[in-house]
Amino acid sequence: MLSLSIVLVLIWSLTAMARAGSPFHVAEEDAKLLVPQLVRKYGYPVEKHQVRTEDGYLLGMFRIPGGRNGTVPGRRPILMMHSWFSSCADWVVIGPGNALGYLLADRGYDIWMGNVRGNRYSRRHERLRVKSRAFWDFSLDEIGYYDVPAMIDYVLNRTNARKLHYVGFSQGTTVGLIALTSRPQYNEKIVQLQELSPAIYVYRNPSVIMRTLAFMAKSLAEGYTLFGSFELMSHWTGQYEFYRMLCPSPKQLICRMLIYEVSGENAKQLDAKMLRIFLGHAPAGSSVKQFLHYAQLINDGVFRRYDYEDDRDNVAAYGSKQVPRYNLSHVTAPVRTYYGRNDHVVNFRNVKRLERELPNVVSSYLVPDERFGHADFILNKNVKKVVYDEVIRNVEKAEREIG
Repeated sequence: MLSLSIVLVLIWSLTAMARAGSPFHVAEEDAKLLVPQLVRKYGYPVEKHQVRTEDGYLLGMFRIPGGRNGTVPGRRPILMMHSWFSSCADWVVIGPGNALGYLLADRGYDIWMGNVRGNRYSRRHERLRVKSRAFWDFSLDEIGYYDVPAMIDYVLNRTNARKLHYVGFSQGTTVGLIALTSRPQYNEKIVQLQELSPAIYVYRNPSVIMRTLAFMAKSLAEGYTLFGSFELMSHWTGQYEFYRMLCPSPKQLICRMLIYEVSGENAKQLDAKMLRIFLGHAPAGSSVKQFLHYAQLINDGVFRRYDYEDDRDNVAAYGSKQVPRYNLSHVTAPVRTYYGRNDHVVNFRNVKRLERELPNVVSSYLVPDERFGHADFILNKNVKKVVYDEVIRNVEKAEREIG
């Protein structure tokens, strides 16, 4: 009887320690839920919206029109844009009390989470079949020029607001700045941009995997399209089970090695259960052409439009053999940057370069964690304290200033 009591106490202690080690109050089933199901499960209201772009893509957007505590939106809308290969799950996957989407909703903001063309929530077009080559014929150019402005206009029209806040992470920052450089009039529709790990300059990349993929990108893309596939890393049924088998707990060796190599290692802050759940949501889909565009940005170190690497094609697209650069001086909306010292995707020196070239940077925030990497912006155990609280302070300050 005594030994049984000891065993029970040990089990209770280990369980308590495990809970204490993770701030995320989420469940394994979250990996298999769609974002609206996920939001609804945790007691938040959610709406599904479909946004049409000028070139006919039908984008999925989800709105959280209030907090879990019954908070009714009394503040301006916030458009939140996700990272590459991901979806709007970025903003809710770590659960209430931690995820930025929920934190802002609880403070009375009207949350609109966008999904770019090609990811699992935006795989429709008015005329094109999703399996056609034409459907996937887009790079970051089209996402920034069409998708982001369409979502901005949709949100403003639905809410009767004159301006909105913009929060982007990684690719969400890339396409946001493409939108404002290619359509400068949209600067007037933005209160402020909160740019988490701004992926504008992505050279100086210490990741061997990223540099190798960028170097081999053209050959890899040709091999991929040879078999009639123009989509890369799509979401598929059984994805969660596959990654759980590939990376069994507790070590999750392969998945951790990949994340550390690509993103930057911060082992103490990566929660094992949270990693499994996240891999049920990402990757969520991308075009091969998006991959090629990012590879060009890594290889060339220049923030510019997609290079067709053929003079005739470039002339047809741009009227010149030279590929146009995005003119960052056109981004007149206020910008706040957030960056990590150990981010393998967006080197901190690249952020400093970006800040010098933008005309209206109002603050620059270095995350106070020397090991903070790229994936930490959405998966770090301490991300609320070291990043999101600062984002919220800045959003609220901007809200007060604009009146």
